[in-house]
Amino acid sequence: MAEIYSMEWYEKLRNLVNSRDDISARAPQGQWRICVEVMGDEKSPYIPKGQAKYFFVLFDKGKCQRYEELRHTLDGKDLDFRFTGPASVFEEVAAGRRDFIEAGLRGAIKIRGDMRIFMQNAELVKIMADLYSQQVETAWPKGMPPYN
Repeated sequence: MAEIYSMEWYEKLRNLVNSRDDISARAPQGQWRICVEVMGDEKSPYIPKGQAKYFFVLFDKGKCQRYEELRHTLDGKDLDFRFTGPASVFEEVAAGRRDFIEAGLRGAIKIRGDMRIFMQNAELVKIMADLYSQQVETAWPKGMPPYN
């Protein structure tokens, strides 16, 4: 079991995504560059308010080639999508207590990029969100959402 937000946790997720032929077969061809911005908030015990974690994800030919934590966010110039939201929302998704697509459609997670492509691939996004929330065993050393 890997601790939430650890590189081990993201490596397990990356390996799981890459092991799924249904994801590779449905993924749009070409490269997709994504920045994920997890913003600390007053609810999350993992990322305090005023702090953030930034991740760069690169998909190429249907496989996740890179998933790395960054020191700073990236400018949007070479990105296809950016997902930004409070840590507690990402943690609720990881714990299976919130749907990623619903969180995006309702504005809890801001999605920047070509929404036509996002919606055309909503089923693929749903599969990947389900892996994020249900398939990777997560250790919650500071407690699991909902927090007291």
